Amino acid sequence: MLLAAQTPDIVVTGERLRRLRVNANIDRRGRVRRCEVSVSSGDAAIDRQACLSTRDCAASGFRAGEPLANCVDTALIAFVRAERGELGNENAQN
Repeated sequence: MLLAAQTPDIVVTGERLRRLRVNANIDRRGRVRRCEVSVSSGDAAIDRQACLSTRDCAASGFRAGEPLANCVDTALIAFVRAERGELGNENAQN
């Protein structure tokens, strides 16, 4: 029953993340020279975190394409969970 009560928030957050689009220029050394949100998620904190995550992922060696997108997606999901206080809760439910 608790899961049913949380479902609308999860769906809304998922839709926001799906809508988000980021444009970034990354140099050969992996430094982000420009990062902008071209399509907002509708949540200013998620939008800010998208560019921070892009910078972190680029610095970790993910420079373009699917590897960079996957890294940013993973970081944004972790950010949303941390913001909601959900870290560690997935283990408690198993």
